[in-house]
Amino acid sequence: MRLAWTVRRNSYFDSIDLMRVAEQARQLAGVTEVAVVMGTPPGRSMLVDAGLWPPEAPEAGPCDLLIAVRASTETVAHRALACVEELLSASRDSEPAHEDMMPRTTASAARRGAPANIAVIAVPGAYAALDAHQALSAGLHVFLFSDGVSLDDEVALKRRGYARGLLVMGPECGTAMINGVGLGFANRVRRGPIGVVGASGTGIQEVTSLVHRLGGGVSQAIGTGGRDLDAAVGGLTTLQALEALAADVDTRVALVVSKPPSPAVADAVLRAAVQTRKPVVACLLGYEGPTPTGVRATPTLEQAAVAAVGLSGGAVRELERPRHGSARGARGAVRGLYAGGTLCDEARRIVGGGAAHRFIDFGAEEFTRGRPHPIIDPGRRNAALVDAGDDPSVSVVLLDLVLGDCAHPDPAGALRPALAEARARRRGRDLTVVAHVVGTEQDFQRLEKQEESLRELGAIVCASNRMAAEIARALAEGRDVT
Repeated sequence: MRLAWTVRRNSYFDSIDLMRVAEQARQLAGVTEVAVVMGTPPGRSMLVDAGLWPPEAPEAGPCDLLIAVRASTETVAHRALACVEELLSASRDSEPAHEDMMPRTTASAARRGAPANIAVIAVPGAYAALDAHQALSAGLHVFLFSDGVSLDDEVALKRRGYARGLLVMGPECGTAMINGVGLGFANRVRRGPIGVVGASGTGIQEVTSLVHRLGGGVSQAIGTGGRDLDAAVGGLTTLQALEALAADVDTRVALVVSKPPSPAVADAVLRAAVQTRKPVVACLLGYEGPTPTGVRATPTLEQAAVAAVGLSGGAVRELERPRHGSARGARGAVRGLYAGGTLCDEARRIVGGGAAHRFIDFGAEEFTRGRPHPIIDPGRRNAALVDAGDDPSVSVVLLDLVLGDCAHPDPAGALRPALAEARARRRGRDLTVVAHVVGTEQDFQRLEKQEESLRELGAIVCASNRMAAEIARALAEGRDVT
């Protein structure tokens, strides 16, 4: 294998653009890896850790672009570098003329965009809090996609937003749907009477997609960021969001979703949910406290979606059962490789079984620091899938594929080479793949197409994360499923 690299000075690109360029260059014959990242310390560190950046490379600044390629020959590697350069130049050529360029700061954007009332912020964490404060000063609600924001900054932002009557959704807010407009990794779902509040991006995506598939619809989906129900934050955005849903005439049912919360904050949130005077469904993973009258608690995201659609007055459609014929169990461990943190936590709880099983959330900050989220770039998760093929203790791999705006254009297709390599390494041992696709047929990746591609790869495809985890557990226990 040969390594080639270059530094492109003063060339800032959005992480989604970089993912798409790297993915296209990775398709060249003989290319095994392509990484295109900004020259921040975390970005450079990520390349060094992956063995893609040599010690002799020059220093780079945060506005410089680092490009690295690993390929079968030096010729192929340099051809891939040239391909990346061409794709980046084409992206620059398609940008608007200077006089049409977007504002450079949140404050100037607010001055130019008079009708706007939400600022979407997706800059490196070191700068995100400052941009969010500028947005609040301009009277804008904040959708804060960025990670790497300190807990102290989050608390300060949310207290300031609360005092000004403005929502601070985030940091690490992956998804929201406001008045039918999706923000972040939102899925395309029909409008309806169910309002969602979620301290979980993929939790929101799972329940809203399932609501759609069950025949219901969504009025609003307000993300809060994964730490909102921590004791230090106190559920400030969740409480504001519940007040907003209480006042929203289009919302008849409230659905609250959270990663494991602080028990005291969960208690306060559930009491506030009752005050909406609307039916409430709550799926607070790991919460074992009392549930007040007027709140229907559910242990899984699927059950939460079913309950919400039923309470909204609609007929609840049945989810399709997995089409896998008869699958033979092979006693061993489950390896859960997830892009969604809440989905990972839910599956871990369902599978149980102690230390034999291993679950990894590739959306956690330790994996996304300096590189795109795995919903955008599944490279690290795919590498872990190959590694699972080398582990004789693993009998089942459990995966989520997340569709929606900003997500990878073909996650099932991106999985194909890694799965083929993992199975090649099994040397005759069984490796069953169980997968769940989060999304709808209205998403540009098309749910049915992605599910069918997975079936062609030999995966057992399930309509919910709950179904997938239960089937994975049964197979790993040696039970056959039909």
